[in-house]
Amino acid sequence: MTRYIQTFTTPWPDVLADMKDFVDLSFLAIGTARKGATVRIFISRSLVEQTRLQPHVQKFRASVAQIPGCLVELKSTDEAAHKIEIEYER
Repeated sequence: MTRYIQTFTTPWPDVLADMKDFVDLSFLAIGTARKGATVRIFISRSLVEQTRLQPHVQKFRASVAQIPGCLVELKSTDEAAHKIEIEYER
């Protein structure tokens, strides 16, 4: 199992563009030799209020969900930064 992890502190909702770029570049680096992947997206509660999540999270989830063979999990966290974990098998 291989894992890419990145944290983000860019202001909301601009951070979602940075996160999407990270996901896209990670999958470009992984290439087509993977058997599937799980993308876990953690949104920091301390950086964004729940009332400001939508419609941004919904659009972001839809854009990430277009990656073939990719399971997307969206969660909140009490950490001080947003985080993405990408796990995959070759």
